[in-house]
Amino acid sequence: MEFGLAQYGALALATGAVGFVLGGLVKGVIGFGLPLIAVPILASVIDPKVAVAMMTVPVLSSNVWLVAVSGRLGELARRFWPLIIALSICTFIGAQFFARMDAQIASLMVGIGIILVCLAQAFPLRVNIQARQESWLGPVVGTIAGTMGGLTNFFAPALVAYLMALKVDKDMFVAAMALFFVVASTPLFGSLAMHSILDLDVLWVSALATVLVLLGLLLGAALRRVIPQATFEKILLGGLALVGLNLIRRGLF
Repeated sequence: MEFGLAQYGALALATGAVGFVLGGLVKGVIGFGLPLIAVPILASVIDPKVAVAMMTVPVLSSNVWLVAVSGRLGELARRFWPLIIALSICTFIGAQFFARMDAQIASLMVGIGIILVCLAQAFPLRVNIQARQESWLGPVVGTIAGTMGGLTNFFAPALVAYLMALKVDKDMFVAAMALFFVVASTPLFGSLAMHSILDLDVLWVSALATVLVLLGLLLGAALRRVIPQATFEKILLGGLALVGLNLIRRGLF
């Protein structure tokens, strides 16, 4: 696969830059959502598989840092290792199918994934999970999140719902999500590299994009003090739904 910035026009490049900044902004406000925002925006102007590959450096670097500063890696590994194993294996399997899809089918899959995320956020299921249930429910959640994430690059819905049901504190929530993203992203990006979708050119652009993501993170931290959370989430869901529907349209027609 050949990739280079020269093959894309100024509008596509500008759209991609906006996608990275907005993705970082959302992560800065709510703690997750970088690929959720950036991938569909990028996929509107480039191959969705390349859009996912461009997330490599921003996703891994930001989440490794969050895990490191949390100081809870050992605690998280001991508690969530069954989920982590299932998540890693199912992501790798799902990614094999994603890497072989043509661009139109990939657009459809990503679009469906976005709509599912919007529905999950708009109509959240509130349940409580007891500690004794984690040993068998964790692998189930990891399987669901990994399969969906491998096919669409969106791992968050099942993982967020699971951690909320466990009622973990906010610091563990952020650290656990970061660890889950590192675990899931590694086989996903590895699969894309195996299929020559993630190459040195894409990796270089991904590294440059990390600067834009950092800018978005700083803006998000500032906006978090100004915009009410509920208002921001409504705007976010509305925009995501429009982008998802557009990608589904691209996949069908």
